[in-house]
Amino acid sequence: MAFNRIILWLGYSLITLGVLMLVTAISGLFFGEITHSILFAGTTVASGLAGAVLVASTMKLPAKESYTEALAFLISFWLIVPLVVAIPYVAGGFVENLPLAYFEAVSAFTTTGASTLDPDQIPKTLHVWRSLVQWAGGVAVATFAVVILAALNLKGTGVHRSLLFTYRRGELFSKLAGVTRVIAGVYATISFVCFIALIFAGTPIFESLCLALTSVSTGGLVPRGGPLDFYVSGIGVFALCFSCVLGAANVAVIWDFFKNHTLRDFLRLLGNVEHRTLVFIIGALIVIGSAYTDFRHLGTVIPESIFFVTSTGYDHHVIGLDMVPPVLLIAVALIGGSALSTTGGLKLIRILLLFRHLETDMDRMTHPSRVVPVTFKSRILPDSAFLSIWMYFFGYTLVFAAGIISFAAAGMEFPMAVTSSAAGVANMGPLLDATLPEYSYESFTGLQLSVMTVLMLLGRIEVLAAFAVLSPRMWRS
Repeated sequence: MAFNRIILWLGYSLITLGVLMLVTAISGLFFGEITHSILFAGTTVASGLAGAVLVASTMKLPAKESYTEALAFLISFWLIVPLVVAIPYVAGGFVENLPLAYFEAVSAFTTTGASTLDPDQIPKTLHVWRSLVQWAGGVAVATFAVVILAALNLKGTGVHRSLLFTYRRGELFSKLAGVTRVIAGVYATISFVCFIALIFAGTPIFESLCLALTSVSTGGLVPRGGPLDFYVSGIGVFALCFSCVLGAANVAVIWDFFKNHTLRDFLRLLGNVEHRTLVFIIGALIVIGSAYTDFRHLGTVIPESIFFVTSTGYDHHVIGLDMVPPVLLIAVALIGGSALSTTGGLKLIRILLLFRHLETDMDRMTHPSRVVPVTFKSRILPDSAFLSIWMYFFGYTLVFAAGIISFAAAGMEFPMAVTSSAAGVANMGPLLDATLPEYSYESFTGLQLSVMTVLMLLGRIEVLAAFAVLSPRMWRS
């Protein structure tokens, strides 16, 4: 195994974190929080030097990576980077111990949005750090989907394939930098437009900055306690909804429109099957939510439905989707958004393909002598291509069930265990507050937070990739 390639790109990751820490340190100076600014300046130096050493020691070593190295890097990245992200939490005394800091770091970096911290009791500098980490995590999620996960599933149904993906054997890692720049540019543009719209709507600058970063990453962590309507209104709410929808959409299709600005690309953006399904689910949740609130809170239900379906989970008003039965909200949370997006969950394209395969199988049962191929988006897909999707669905269900059992074994009541497991594996932390508002992550024990951390990581790594690590065949080379 070419470990030098893995170490090289982990080094680049640490340097990137150092840049984010530097931005946070500068913001601390701006807010007058000198102590916190010095803290992040110190971590900037530490992270940057560590990354530079790793890069300098491996960048000139010749190697061509394989699928095994790509998968090993994916696992290593999601395990190691949150350790570095957690350092300011511990060094600044914001949390009591490293496991708790690691939970907070994993939650932010996986854009889950679960936290034990009161947003009104932590400094602005830490809010900026959490927001930047969520934004960077969203870029990482989309990049790995376009590059690594697409390469690992070349023979499947093309869940992660896109025009951004090109593959030449042995040059997989070389695509990471280019694709990262593209996706970061798209999300930075969306965040900037959202920020300007929030400012124009009268939202305070600090809150506008944090929300603009966390909305496109569908992160869910907020800069202030209480519902959004306390400090965001009018066009600001619309801007957040628009940003969340784009975060949940296929980033490759968005890039095509950004790059070409043609009517054809715009129609492709609107007509994408995942996007149409996303809008349909949002509309269905709006109708259901309005029915449970007697249609008197439609103005609240609409944005909350958008926030919820996109897995951002912002709480817009005191009365809203919390009136909907929890089982419906859990089901929506587990579905997720587009495959090439910042959302968690199973992903819409997998659900659509499974239903299409099921429809074809039922047609075959009623007409046994007919040859009925599975067609999707004008393509004929062989039955063997669906094996990975069915296996993913099985693995996802297995992890969800294992999470419920683990939470129950850790002393959690069954309803809360179900919700917590769904929130972790679907990377949607606000699901707990939406379904069981009487509970919070502050009430979790250390063991329960550890279970939640594992589920969040499995949700981002994607369960089949995580299971592959346990296979002896992967390590024989």
